[in-house]
Amino acid sequence: MDDTMENIITIIFIVIFVALVVYIVVSSIRAQRSRLPKVETGHIVEKNLIQSNPVAIDKILLSGKKFVVKGKKYNASDYILLRADGSSMKRRGINNGDIIYAKKFDESFGKDRIQPDDILLIYLNDERYKGYKVRVLRKRNPNDENDMETYYYDSDGNERTSSKNHRLDLVQGVVKYKYSE
Repeated sequence: MDDTMENIITIIFIVIFVALVVYIVVSSIRAQRSRLPKVETGHIVEKNLIQSNPVAIDKILLSGKKFVVKGKKYNASDYILLRADGSSMKRRGINNGDIIYAKKFDESFGKDRIQPDDILLIYLNDERYKGYKVRVLRKRNPNDENDMETYYYDSDGNERTSSKNHRLDLVQGVVKYKYSE
């Protein structure tokens, strides 16, 4: 009887241990899915590589397939969700820590629809910066379809031209909405 009881207790401990491991793994996977990348909205002061690190977001944002802005529902899958990191878009109503939605490009919304004064979501991967940035389109270069002059705002709310022009092929979407509770 002692061996049988020991075997039962061992099996129970193994089952509990396996269940705990499975729970930890599943929780970890869910946590990775519930993170939003930061989007740099402030001026870069460091010349070395800057990495946009993901930040946690409330599960409520990720649980639904739609979000509502001014009473109208939108499919979240048509948008890129990011958290603002910096204050260079404060003048445009985007504050540090805000969650923003950038409309992805598709058949009905192409890059040809980008207009001056649109807030662009740009993904950079170069020696100065790696990650998302938000900049406002000032104008396109009439001699090069892929070249755009952009700007941001300084801490006083003044327009500052980006240090270099951005390429249209790096634009991932246009910021359309800000999440607010």
